[in-house]
Amino acid sequence: MRTLVTRNTPFDKFLAGDNSALTANQRRGAKLFFTAATNGGAGCFSCHAGPMLNKQPNDPDVTGTGQFVEENFFNIGLSDHLVQALNRLARNDPNFIDNGRQEITGLDSDAFKFRSTTMRQLKGSRFFFHNGAFTSVRDVVEYFNAGVPQNPVTGAASTLTPRFTNPRGPGFPRGLGLTEDQVKDITDFLENALFDPAFVTFDPNSTTDTMQPNARDLTYSVYRPDLAALGAVDGFMPSGRPISNNDPLSRRDAGLEFLDVTSQARTELTSSTRTGNRQQDVYKITNTSASTVIDTHLLIIVKGLSSQFKLENASGTTSTGDAYIRVFLPEGVLKPGQSISQTLIFTKQPPGPPPAAGSVPVTLTFLSGQGNP
Repeated sequence: MRTLVTRNTPFDKFLAGDNSALTANQRRGAKLFFTAATNGGAGCFSCHAGPMLNKQPNDPDVTGTGQFVEENFFNIGLSDHLVQALNRLARNDPNFIDNGRQEITGLDSDAFKFRSTTMRQLKGSRFFFHNGAFTSVRDVVEYFNAGVPQNPVTGAASTLTPRFTNPRGPGFPRGLGLTEDQVKDITDFLENALFDPAFVTFDPNSTTDTMQPNARDLTYSVYRPDLAALGAVDGFMPSGRPISNNDPLSRRDAGLEFLDVTSQARTELTSSTRTGNRQQDVYKITNTSASTVIDTHLLIIVKGLSSQFKLENASGTTSTGDAYIRVFLPEGVLKPGQSISQTLIFTKQPPGPPPAAGSVPVTLTFLSGQGNP
């Protein structure tokens, strides 16, 4: 993954001393953004400060003092994302509502709170907030301007923030009280003054790094002659792999390669039972690493299986003809020191007598990855 940074927006250029970088409307929008609601502004900066406009003004990542990270989560009275209907069905609870931060901390004081996000690069986005209920920046500005919760349950919770309902302070009407023109000015500032087009479309004259490797990254003969001298070919990743699957984890996720984790997966046969031609061997599998998880899917490759036997509960067969079982790890990982139990069911192919007592002699190899090994 790449670190994605926008540093060439009109607002950044304005901060660097270019007074012409912002239009008059955008300057008015910026003033509203950074002026407290109690002083006639919109007070957006109270939740969207710092270089990425996603922090508290007193967040330690911004000022280097204090511990206020939890204040970056807010309940602003939103409804659920539509996909939560599946969650309600799975829980058999028609009244369940995504409780946000509370799911992580377990604290009632975090109910229905969600992270305040960056205000950069909003232009062109089609959905906003965790529920995707708003489809334009202006819709979002108008929601805050009104200060009326979208959902009666989250809106009635004790965690509902007064920064949303009464940002101008007690005794004032709900919301920000902005005029139509002020709403337009803030929308213009958010959409255009905080947008770097080179982040979307490669601009050779910009220092912005695009999400995908671009012409500057891949034209080694011009920009990286040292890599060209080592054999890097213009237009191709040095690895020779596709751009979108150049790193090992994404390649494992896509089923393009697998990581052999046999050396850190200790196996112990805990039981072996036989009924007729059927035998069940139960293995305890432990991650023996002191610091490294086993992630993605765990694939148990059964090697050396006699032709007299078949792995009844196999998930498939490898490219070399060995049976394997795909294990979906709890929470997606097997943590250091953590163990799981896995049953291997063997059946003896007739004709012939039942298998002898004891486990079926096999060698187990463990791979991390998705797809068919």
